[in-house]
Parts: sequence; C-alpha cells; structure tokens
Amino acid sequence: MMLLSPIIIVGLYFLLILIFTVGWIRIPEFHPTDFFGSLPKAGVIIACRNEENNLKNLLDALQKQTYKDFELIIVNDHSTDATAAILESAKENFPDIQIIENTGYGKKQAIKEGILHSKSDFIITTDADCIPISTWIATVCNFQIQHPSDLIICPVTIRPVKTLFEKLQQIEFATLVGTGAGAAGAGIPLMCNAANLAFTKKAWNESQTDLHEEEISGDDMFLLLSIKKRNGVIRYLQSDKAMVNTHGSDNISQFIQQRARWTSKSSAYTDWQLILTAVLVLLTSVSFVFLCIGSLFSVVYGITLTIVFSLKLLIDGIFICKIRKSLNPDFSLPAFLLMSVIYPFYILSTVIYALLKRNSLKWK
Repeated sequence: MMLLSPIIIVGLYFLLILIFTVGWIRIPEFHPTDFFGSLPKAGVIIACRNEENNLKNLLDALQKQTYKDFELIIVNDHSTDATAAILESAKENFPDIQIIENTGYGKKQAIKEGILHSKSDFIITTDADCIPISTWIATVCNFQIQHPSDLIICPVTIRPVKTLFEKLQQIEFATLVGTGAGAAGAGIPLMCNAANLAFTKKAWNESQTDLHEEEISGDDMFLLLSIKKRNGVIRYLQSDKAMVNTHGSDNISQFIQQRARWTSKSSAYTDWQLILTAVLVLLTSVSFVFLCIGSLFSVVYGITLTIVFSLKLLIDGIFICKIRKSLNPDFSLPAFLLMSVIYPFYILSTVIYALLKRNSLKWK
C-alpha cells in the first residue's frame, strides 16, 4: 500500500494536468481589430520600489504603445535609489502621468492607491521590471470590447533567456502561466499574475472585503478568487500581441524568496479547487522525494520511482508542448529533464522556507 499511494497520487496529478491541457486547447487565439475608436480608456497602474535599473525600459515600452489613450499611474513605494528622479523626468514624455507616493507600505497597498486615484473604469496592471510589447494596451482593451470580462488573465513570459538558470525559470514560469490559463479555459480559474492583468474597477470595488490586506502579496490572486466566488466573468487572453516580458530572478536566493512570498499567502485561500490543486502538487512532490530516498535501499522503490517519474514526465511534456507556441518558452530538452528532476525538491524547499520565514518575507 505504501508503494501504491505514490502511483495513485501521480495518477490523479495526471488527470489534473490533462484538465488544464484540455482547458488550454479550448481557448481560441484572439485576433484584435484595428479600430481604436470604441476602445475603453484604460488606467495603467504600476507599483515600483527601487527600480532605477528597469524603469527606463518600461517607460520606453509605454511610449511606444500603439494605443495612446491610456491613463498612466505609477506609485513609488518608498524607493531609496534614483527611482523618484527617473519618474519625475518621465513627465517630459507623459505630461499627464500621475506619480504617487505610497502612503502605506508594500506592493498591495501601492496598487490600491493607484486604483483609487484612477478615473478609468478599466484597469490594467504590470510590474516595473516588465516590458510590454507595443500592441499590449490596444490588444487588452480590444479584448474587453469583444469579450466583456470582470477579469482578464493576460500572457507573461521570461525573456531574454541565456543561462541554464534562466531556461529553468522560463519553463517553470511558463507552466504557472499555462496552468492559470488552462484552468480558466476549463471553467475553474485558479491563478493569475499582476504582471499582466486587467479588470474592471467595479469588480475590484466589489472585492474589497476579500483582498486580505494583512497578507504581503496576493493582490492578484485574492481578486481573482473573489470574482470567481461571485461567479464573475474571468477569461484568459491568448495572443502574443498582449504579451509582457519579464526578467528571471538573478540568483537562487532571490528566486526562492519570490516563490516563498507567493506560497506564504496560501493559508488565506478558501477556494476548494485551488486548495485541492496545491495539495495534489505538493503530495506529488512528496511522493517523488520519498521514492528517491527509498530507492537507495530497495530495487522495488526504484522501479516505482521510474513508473511515477515517467508518468509525470509524459503529462508535463504534453502540457509544455501545447503552451510553448503561445508563451514562447525556448524549449530545451536537457533543461526540461533537469527541471523535472529538481522540481519536487524545489517545491518542498519553498513550502518549508515559506513556513519558517512567513513573518519576515518582504516585497523587494
């Protein structure tokens, strides 16, 4: 029975990823029109803290947007570098830009202040270290006109990718984005990323009591889950014209810190579908690690490990192949195999770290 349990768990994991794969396939590629006349004026909200190395690229990308009728609001969260000076100089190219100093602390509070200052009914968020392509705002607004939604999950990818560490991050991040998209396509939205997210101010206002301001992160996830609870309309926008590019983490410590922040808010989740998914992914990782240790002492454990690993590798490989064209991961078979081996250990390490450091985790 002890050896049968990991096989059952991975079998359930196989079914879960199959649901996400089918959900992804069900999402049609979006083709925006060229007519801008009826597009909504969007409030683009960006929170930043110590982003002097990234802001110029972001502001250049915003200046190149094909759709110009947007309200730009950037909230400075107590930066100690040259961020404030760079934002001040941005007024030359964005005369109507609103630069707000965060009266609270942290990204969640900064985003909230930006939304409260916005006069727009349609909000789009991204991060200060991201670079949206030139058709980003036009495509998201176009999608909202054609497919009115309370919340739109939009595509994000890690670029450029040069080192092995960056390739591993891109694969892992693509699976997260793909999972969020596939879940939405299957009618069970589970996750999203504020690096490229759009929603109506009305939906955000109605979600105020569900946003868990006591948590250091989760402005995106808690909003999605609140809208889902009210049976709001949540869609994924599948189009490379709405893509936002972001950096990978510079080192393993920074990477684990970020993922631990994401994990730390899980205790506040009440959505049973999200909880079930998280538990199943964790149990799959625990099973893999358990079998790895057992295989050191028993051939039977080694055989079971081979079966479990092969099943997981198969379904993960199918999923990656389906999403790679849209999310553009620079697929590398060696990197994929390596990621498949280390992923269970990474999941366990992140969970343990988040539990131990929960009270000391910070944004930036």
